[in-house]
Amino acid sequence: MNFNTHTHIQRQGSVAIVNAEGMVEFPAYYSLGVHPWNAEKGIPNQWKEALKASSCLALGEAGLDKLKGPDLELQKTCFIEQVHLSEELGLPIIIHCVKAWNELRAIKRVLKPQQTWIYHGFSKANLIKEVVQEGLMISIGEAILTNKKLQDKIAWLPLDHILVETDDSDLSIERIYEQVSELKDIPLPRLEKQIEENFKRVFTKWKIG
Repeated sequence: MNFNTHTHIQRQGSVAIVNAEGMVEFPAYYSLGVHPWNAEKGIPNQWKEALKASSCLALGEAGLDKLKGPDLELQKTCFIEQVHLSEELGLPIIIHCVKAWNELRAIKRVLKPQQTWIYHGFSKANLIKEVVQEGLMISIGEAILTNKKLQDKIAWLPLDHILVETDDSDLSIERIYEQVSELKDIPLPRLEKQIEENFKRVFTKWKIG
């Protein structure tokens, strides 16, 4: 069984956490959060029950984006509110971070959250060691197929920090697994087993059925 940490497309054949922001009906497993691009909207009151549901495995996407969205201070306020909510509800956070790693890291060091943060769609090879040292999981997606710098760094990435995703691409999750397996030079079954262990450790509400 393959595990897809973050997708915007409902798929068959794998356990997938679907980003449910803007959806009317929630998928089998989903995450829910205020994207930094929408930070001015704040957290809708009606989300509290949806976040408590057994099928909601994470909060997010949430985070900071210096290239798009409202003022960064407003984004920070919205993000910090969601960090507190994730702690209250015991939900890991799927992180969206663009050009704002220093600010995100500073918030994490001040708040000292107990819940796991997952840096989704990771592509910044030069930050990989810093991100791992701060205790974040790294979710690898489409970038691993074309980003040579990331490909060169993936061999270093500890197995127990890896998750995989398809985000909004049409790629199959199997393709991401295969590429990571090849780049890390480990058998695909071993990688599949490790990612399953990582997924179940991070997303503690997950269960079969």
